[in-house]
Amino acid sequence: MIEVILLSASHLMKRLSVFYTTPAFVAGILLLNLRPFVDKLFATHYFNSSEIVLTGTVNLITFIPECMVLSVSYAIQSLTSRHLDRQDGTGYLLSGLMLALVTMIPLLCYMCFNPVFFLRLVAENVPTDVQSLAFFRLRMVGCLFQCLIFCLRGFYSAYRNNRIFFSVIALSLIIHCLCNQLFLSGSWLIAPLGIQGMGLSYCIAMLFGLAIYTEQFLNDAQSLSVFRPRLRQYYQLLRFCLPLTFHGIIDHIGTTLIFTCTGNHFGLLPLASLHLVSSIQGISPGAGFGLTALTEVSRTYAKNSRLARRRGEFILLTGSAILGLFGLIMSTFAAPVLKLMVPDNLALQQASLLPLQLTMFSLFLHVGCQIVLKILQAIDQTVASVTINLSFIYGFRVPLLLCLGSIPNASIQTVLLILIAEKCLKLSAMVIYWRRKLSVSPQKASLKAAPSPA
Repeated sequence: MIEVILLSASHLMKRLSVFYTTPAFVAGILLLNLRPFVDKLFATHYFNSSEIVLTGTVNLITFIPECMVLSVSYAIQSLTSRHLDRQDGTGYLLSGLMLALVTMIPLLCYMCFNPVFFLRLVAENVPTDVQSLAFFRLRMVGCLFQCLIFCLRGFYSAYRNNRIFFSVIALSLIIHCLCNQLFLSGSWLIAPLGIQGMGLSYCIAMLFGLAIYTEQFLNDAQSLSVFRPRLRQYYQLLRFCLPLTFHGIIDHIGTTLIFTCTGNHFGLLPLASLHLVSSIQGISPGAGFGLTALTEVSRTYAKNSRLARRRGEFILLTGSAILGLFGLIMSTFAAPVLKLMVPDNLALQQASLLPLQLTMFSLFLHVGCQIVLKILQAIDQTVASVTINLSFIYGFRVPLLLCLGSIPNASIQTVLLILIAEKCLKLSAMVIYWRRKLSVSPQKASLKAAPSPA
């Protein structure tokens, strides 16, 4: 058994393997998902409830600009993967960086000049003292660095560069933790900086990550044959990322409605339970398999649509099976996990036990939806993937959530069953659409995906 595991691991590390990038993607996404937990630990240890509310509010505010540039990152990754053999492949990165700078600099500067307006827009009771506003502005500067990292990350993911993807996330997280400890506790010649210290540590960590990517790109610039971006490349990027940006914002609103309806109908304890279960599910690195699918399917789709379909199916089944098994194990040990997460709150542990078991048991559906969304985007079906996802959110999930009051004996378990049913139906619809799209006319699909002459 051990020999089989070692043999499988060695196969994954071979560069020709479909899953060559997966370990780095999964580990990197796992560390990325742990960052909010790290901030929460520091905030609860050093500050009171008002500063904790401030950090959560700023996270909500920065979601929209990060969502916009993350869509650009996915576009860079997919389009670059299809044109690795062309001399102007770096044009997608440079055009993406230009789009990010042109949109983010004015937006983030406006937010820095009007911090009170944006903070009060999200939460009325958020603190607006000098240190809180300094924290807000520092987070906006760090957000700009993070957005540029997103673009470079998408480019190097297309080239299957495992080392830089994982190392930047890991090192920036370590630096973020060390700087938080230094600036909040005070050491050597540095006095405690308060809440603005967390903002400064975030800036330093993001700047460090950006410096690593920049140094790598400057070293690779000569071998990559850097060319000025063309108008066609700007158009292709916008055609890919605009639907994803719209989708990210509208999807976020639909997710917020889950918590709003739960709190309105069932009260504070079930709402706290749902937040806890959601945070545990958020650690799942299913997006790592989604990034693998985006790279691998994009690389093969322009040349052979049938091979792209087989690779997509293989990644979907493997990713869903691996993380589904992980979810099954987590559901078995749900009680110890909750005891570790909230050791001093027995009522919350009991209220979260069954919801966590249901969520972890259906984790394979959640991961499957993440992977198929990226597969559809990789085969030029971005609008279709967005349409299918939002149709089930606002045509199935939201109406049922709004009708919770009329459902007999409804509870938080009812909410989770609605979400499970939605994922099951959505995953089935996306898989059916994907298979039909590639099986109707593989030759036409291949010709359509082929790059046009420069």
